[in-house]
Amino acid sequence: MLRAMDVPIAGSAAWLVLGAVLGVLLAAAVGTAVLAARRRSAPPTADAVPADPRVDDLADFLEHPPGTRPGQPAAGGWVSLSAPPSRPEPGPVPAPRDDSSALRSLAALTLVALLLVGLAAAVAAGSRGQDHSDAGRSSASASARPDDGTEGRLTGGGLVLEQRAVGITVTYPELRLSTDGPAGRLELRLPTWNCLAARAPADPAAAGCAPSLVEHAVLSSPELVVEQDEDRLLLHGPAATEVRPAGSAPEPTGRVYDVELTLTPVDGVASGEVRIGTGSAPVTGELSPG
Repeated sequence: MLRAMDVPIAGSAAWLVLGAVLGVLLAAAVGTAVLAARRRSAPPTADAVPADPRVDDLADFLEHPPGTRPGQPAAGGWVSLSAPPSRPEPGPVPAPRDDSSALRSLAALTLVALLLVGLAAAVAAGSRGQDHSDAGRSSASASARPDDGTEGRLTGGGLVLEQRAVGITVTYPELRLSTDGPAGRLELRLPTWNCLAARAPADPAAAGCAPSLVEHAVLSSPELVVEQDEDRLLLHGPAATEVRPAGSAPEPTGRVYDVELTLTPVDGVASGEVRIGTGSAPVTGELSPG
């Protein structure tokens, strides 16, 4: 069966980090704005309060000489005509507070936040693109892997089928398989050659080998065991062979070989190894969903 694919989380992590940074920037911006507002609304200091303007009391003096104001007791002597004590000169009026530094800080924080948003968006977009690419590759690989059902045709290299007193009998197997979950069927066609050699040649005809019979075998479940090991497909079981002479019924050969086939499909192409009896050879072919 297909393995569960891990979901990349780089994009989510980037957005979480961005949220934390933006929260800090927002808190700093609010603090800066509150501080600027407090500075603008602070009451002026005592030095900033202008002094009262001087009052010219000459007209009032002429109308009400000293001692003639209603409710004022008569004075037994002269009213002091000395000038009233001078009032302190008003201090310099402070210049209005400059809040441009706070505004510049707020603008800098806003710019940093925008840059972080752009960076996080780029990271998230890259992560999504990588996720889609990985998903596409995984889908392509999964489509080629045997899952619920698979069919394929394979050919193998030369392997030694039997060791003779003089020479060897070699075969170049042709296989056809179909699987349906744990069940399967495997057909073998084994053209044989008798060679005066120690190992199977790449081209038996060019090596002077003599062609012999073609043996056939069919394996099916439950004798044929189908196993899935991650990306590999394994089939094994006993194969009783027979010959099929033209125009006559099949004849058993009396030979039973232990067959083991291991395949690793990639993008619809399967490669692996087949073992028949004591010999083994590489196999290649195509697999497709059954």
